[in-house]
Amino acid sequence: QSVKSRCTGRSPREGEDRGRDESREGEGGRSNMASPQIQVGSGVGGLLKDGYKALTGLEQAILKNIDAVNDLGKITRTSLGPNGMNKLVVNHLDKIFVTSDAATIMGELEVIHPAAKMVVMAAKMQESEFGDCTNFVLTFAAELLNQAQSLLRVGVHPAEVIAGYKKATTFALENLEKLVCGQVEDVRDPAKVG
Repeated sequence: QSVKSRCTGRSPREGEDRGRDESREGEGGRSNMASPQIQVGSGVGGLLKDGYKALTGLEQAILKNIDAVNDLGKITRTSLGPNGMNKLVVNHLDKIFVTSDAATIMGELEVIHPAAKMVVMAAKMQESEFGDCTNFVLTFAAELLNQAQSLLRVGVHPAEVIAGYKKATTFALENLEKLVCGQVEDVRDPAKVG
């Protein structure tokens, strides 16, 4: 009401008195106090804060998750490999980092989206277990989901895409051992390494 009084030029006290008089004008002088109202027919969107969206349908939710992971992959994709570019990262404390390490970049980002957060957790797990290849995990996950997105847009069901990726995983794991062209048993022996 203080906002209304500032806009109309009345004092806040005058606005309160007028509001009381108007509320008593109901049936038989009863008070018609304002009660919180929910917009009927607006669905879940009427219950959310401003700026939030309610998506309906499995396809829209899946596509939004894929877009979030793709955005995360775009951040780190250009710093992959020996010719990867450095990124200039400014964190919330205004500290500046120049790095091509995806683990450092992901550590400084505040990822809120649940699907993107899962990919970041996978990259952190890769860092803790192996010590490297976090950028590969992010880029590979983004590319797998990007390929899945094209299948989903054609009309393939998400369960079929998941089944296809599981078959591809078992096929790759079975055939990787067959593709070994040479093996070094003792990495400390210069004759075998060279």
